[in-house]
Amino acid sequence: MLDAADIQTVEMDDHAENATMEALAKEACQTLTSNYPNYPWMVGWAPGFALVVKLLINPDYNYGYTLDCRGGMTAWRLAHEVKMAGGELLERLGLPIGKWDGQMPEKNIDGVDKGHETPIFAGVNRISDDESRIELL
Repeated sequence: MLDAADIQTVEMDDHAENATMEALAKEACQTLTSNYPNYPWMVGWAPGFALVVKLLINPDYNYGYTLDCRGGMTAWRLAHEVKMAGGELLERLGLPIGKWDGQMPEKNIDGVDKGHETPIFAGVNRISDDESRIELL
């Protein structure tokens, strides 16, 4: 299991909200990596106690799932909400739930407004069957 000390945070100031949100973000990272191993997740936060979950292989890297943490929540509820957010992002990209096998998205995320899609380029990389090299599709 991923240790909270191994999870890196960047660009923090000493505002009290940042300390709280950093702790929540680290918990979210642990939940995501234990439920969906090997996927490249990023968890951030915005002012007002908003936690943002992103999947870094999403072609539209600006798209994330936002959780409202203003009212506080139990550890169980946080883990549940984060797990649901991660699963939702994987489903919208048509990626398998569970351990990541190197499969890259072949479509835009479902739910993005028409005209705002990010182009999917031909030749998406994936891990080859023997896992010793990356090949171009």
